[in-house]
Amino acid sequence: MDRYPTSENAPAGQPGRSAAFECLRAVACLFIVLLHTTDATSQMYPMLVNMSFWQAAGTRAAINELYWAVPCFIMVTGALLLQPSRQIGYKKLFSKYIARVLKAIVVFGVLFAVLEAIFNPSMRTWSVFLGGVAEVFTGNTWAHMWYLYCLVGLYLLLPLYKAFTATAVERDVRYLLIVYGLFQSLLPLLGIWNIPCGFTIHMASIYPFWLFLGYYLYAWGGRLPRGAYSAMALAGTAALAALTYVRLRWNVEALDRLFSYSSPLVILQAAGVAGWFFRCGGERFAPVKKVLANIDRHSFGIYLIHMAYVRLIYKHLHFVPYSLGLGGVPGILLVVLAAFAAAYVTDMVMKKLPVFRSIV
Repeated sequence: MDRYPTSENAPAGQPGRSAAFECLRAVACLFIVLLHTTDATSQMYPMLVNMSFWQAAGTRAAINELYWAVPCFIMVTGALLLQPSRQIGYKKLFSKYIARVLKAIVVFGVLFAVLEAIFNPSMRTWSVFLGGVAEVFTGNTWAHMWYLYCLVGLYLLLPLYKAFTATAVERDVRYLLIVYGLFQSLLPLLGIWNIPCGFTIHMASIYPFWLFLGYYLYAWGGRLPRGAYSAMALAGTAALAALTYVRLRWNVEALDRLFSYSSPLVILQAAGVAGWFFRCGGERFAPVKKVLANIDRHSFGIYLIHMAYVRLIYKHLHFVPYSLGLGGVPGILLVVLAAFAAAYVTDMVMKKLPVFRSIV
């Protein structure tokens, strides 16, 4: 969730890109809270979610259609940090970028272990607490923290990625995206038909693809009109909704491969959303630009802490969103707004505390 430093750093001919990044991150942050809240609802109240087919399908479709939000953060990071003009030496890389994320992992990993001990009497023992702290290293902490571990891996290879973009032309980046997309997104789908593939590339995950896709859309995506990006986002969203229906109606478990960050449909959807924001340059959001920019300033802290409030509302206040009717939609949205607002205020407080100031 790197911040674009100043509008003066935007490449020539691309005005307002910092505003576009701010707006995209703010909107993605809100939808991430919605994604995690909806997913938590399905885990906390599975019997209520499955009261009817359409309620279950609607809940699962909402989750499957919101995967685009996290990749948008990674794409903004790629658009910002992979610019050849952006100088990042090893000292800055480790002392600023990697150190900040590692601090967040340790501080919030310990904080979440403390919260587990406070709210769960069975965990109020030193051995359980210390075990929870030790799991910060293994990554077995609260689920949404995976993004921070992912960032560390991306940052560690950033010098190599930047060495590539320093001399790469559009064709080179496009080739890299094609190879990544083929081996990390499309070929794995052969598993739907139980077809094995012996070919592979030695790149561990889809996430570098997202990093380079953000850079590609930033550098060359202006050639496509806004309408093309809108069509991409809508096509991906519609396809995910339709396939969610097929998955649940006929119990086609193999289709689960399409509901992940490596899904070609999520790629289509997220590329459409990010490309649209980059193409707009932020001017479409002029009436609310200050509000979104303000949310963006707190987006990292909101991401880190929002699940504490979701868990508090569900597990300890025992709020049942379906009690408000209409398939639980009003109740879930109420939880989203409450968790988002509480996380926003908490981040404002954390920015004033020394232990958190260098993180959020």
